[in-house]
Amino acid sequence: MPRRARRRMKGVPIRRESLRLVSTAGYQIAVRIDRPADEGRWPGIVLCPGTSDPGSVFDGWTQPVNARELASSGFVVATFDPAGRGDSWGEEDYGGPEHQDNVRHVILHLARQEVVDAERIGVVSISLGLAMACGALARYADELPVSWLMDWEGPCDREIITAGGKIMAPAMGHSLKDEVYWRPREATRHVGELQCGYVRIQSEIDHAQPGEFRHAERMIAAAAAGEALPWFQVNDHPRGVAPESISWTSPGRRGANRVLMARIKRLMSS
Repeated sequence: MPRRARRRMKGVPIRRESLRLVSTAGYQIAVRIDRPADEGRWPGIVLCPGTSDPGSVFDGWTQPVNARELASSGFVVATFDPAGRGDSWGEEDYGGPEHQDNVRHVILHLARQEVVDAERIGVVSISLGLAMACGALARYADELPVSWLMDWEGPCDREIITAGGKIMAPAMGHSLKDEVYWRPREATRHVGELQCGYVRIQSEIDHAQPGEFRHAERMIAAAAAGEALPWFQVNDHPRGVAPESISWTSPGRRGANRVLMARIKRLMSS
């Protein structure tokens, strides 16, 4: 482990549990829970991986957040392999209804744990993980005890997800005209239906599509137009403000780590 990583891991001792949940379709979903080893009740966090990543991606340092780093900071952290990835059953769904159902089951399991303060549960989505996270929190809003969704640079609709059909579309195997396929995966359609807060974190150089800002702008515009959404925020702008010109955060994963860790701690303490 790099020296920088060891410094990040300083905090309370942590413990890991591995388990399997069964989705509504009957798929076994591999889940890992990292939590403080000390007695007490802790805020809970669900991490949703991007593109085609399994949950184990949060064990390393390629992502803006690390599961054990969060756990050592005093959170109960759930990571999981969405259907078709890692050790989970099923087929790849790229954030669609099956993956949204997976998110639902993970959140409900986390909320039932005695060590979790069910009134302080947040969801962090990474890149295309936004599709499953936002879709799940809108689709199952009435039953999921989630306080906020934090979206790190998530592509928001079919145009941005595929860069106008240039990327991802072949892997996903659907025409951009396929409404049945794309609508569940387009977060701009769902963010206004959330019954929890929404935070967008966007740097001046997008991690996947440098120079692309429309996904952040579209998400904030959709959030501002939402009727159910209790509050929204982009970067360090005030809550409820959809700025004409967004102040972007510094680029890179180290910078993103600092921003996300600080914001998560602030949200959980408010």
